[in-house]
Amino acid sequence: MVVAGELEAFALKADWGYQKVSFMQSILDYYPLIEISRSLTQLYAQADAYSQGKLKLRPLLPGMSARNMGKNDLWIAATALYFDMELHTTDNDFDHLTGLDLRLIKST
Repeated sequence: MVVAGELEAFALKADWGYQKVSFMQSILDYYPLIEISRSLTQLYAQADAYSQGKLKLRPLLPGMSARNMGKNDLWIAATALYFDMELHTTDNDFDHLTGLDLRLIKST
């Protein structure tokens, strides 16, 4: 649900045209929305604690510093971890989460 909301908000703010919006809608229609489950909330909590350098059994990777992440970014990362899917992004907000085995694909 969070990914869909983020995508639709981005499309509105970027004033996407008909073709891009239509393509995005076809992708959103193809993948069902999932409800937030207990397993997903646990991954959210782990990503949040890890980001802040407070996940005792899994310290931050060398060279990484603790940070606060946006709540929607945490939900997006948790969802990718839950489904063991690649997370595609154009920014650096998720880079440190590779220490949680998040499979990150960076695009320009």
